[in-house]
Amino acid sequence: MTDPDPHMPRPRRRPVRPSADRVRRLAELGEWHRNWVARHADSAGFHPDEHPTPGSDYNLHHVDLEAPPAAQDEFHARARQIMGLD
Repeated sequence: MTDPDPHMPRPRRRPVRPSADRVRRLAELGEWHRNWVARHADSAGFHPDEHPTPGSDYNLHHVDLEAPPAAQDEFHARARQIMGLD
């Protein structure tokens, strides 16, 4: 038997609905993120100077904020708990 042609598209897999537990965890993670952002948005740094492309609309549509390291650690620790990774 020969290997499949790498230039041919692979057959699509049927989508699989995530388990009820995973759906619940993802909803909880979304709620945690919303609350975390509300608490830490004012402490996050905004650096438009790091994206100085002339004529860019970066600052209107692709805003990156950097929360302080302690806030990021808090987010990731709770996210891991929510997702059952700790």
